[in-house]
Amino acid sequence: MPLLCGMETQNDDSVDPQIAMNSLPLLLLTTSEVMFTIVVPLIVLYLRGAWALRTKILCLLILPVVWYFTYAPLHELSHILGTYLIGGHLLSMRLIPPFWRGEFGRAWINSEGVTEGWQQLVSTGFPYLLDVLSLVAGLMFLRRRSFRSPFILGLAFMLLCLRPLFDLVCETGAFILGDRGDIYWINRILGSALTWTFLISSIGLSLVTISVVLTRFISCPSD
Repeated sequence: MPLLCGMETQNDDSVDPQIAMNSLPLLLLTTSEVMFTIVVPLIVLYLRGAWALRTKILCLLILPVVWYFTYAPLHELSHILGTYLIGGHLLSMRLIPPFWRGEFGRAWINSEGVTEGWQQLVSTGFPYLLDVLSLVAGLMFLRRRSFRSPFILGLAFMLLCLRPLFDLVCETGAFILGDRGDIYWINRILGSALTWTFLISSIGLSLVTISVVLTRFISCPSD
């Protein structure tokens, strides 16, 4: 799963100049995806709410950082869960790219015992099942629940609604650009029609969920 969509993980300390050059548009694309799927909805939620300005600013500064440290681990742990469910075994993993060494590329898992097509589908597709379940939970939970803390509201909104949207948009964009990531392998198993039906339906569900939640809390932010 690419945190920087479409970049290949390097196994040594050298960086191919062509890869570095090609990674620049991917970096810009991923930055745009983060802005429009994570940051902008949070800005809409907080700036149109009735909370104190200091509270809004703190939430807008902290929550994107929380998203960065939770997004890749949740995605990869979902792969791990799917792998164990179908009888596979985990060999190695990277849950958070070592940004302290200047690496912002991929998180990944390496497994064995996943040989059949249905096993590969479950293992590869489990994070996207989590995305859909998160969106359904977000729609049911956030639409009805009252929150005293704007931070808890934003955290739940980010984890249940915005994180799945970024996951789906990022992976879809990487697939369109030719990346051989999760969606590429799912497409090989399910075929183009089923894969695109799932992607479009899931992204549509995420947009509806976010719209419903924003409308609910913008109109009644203190509920």
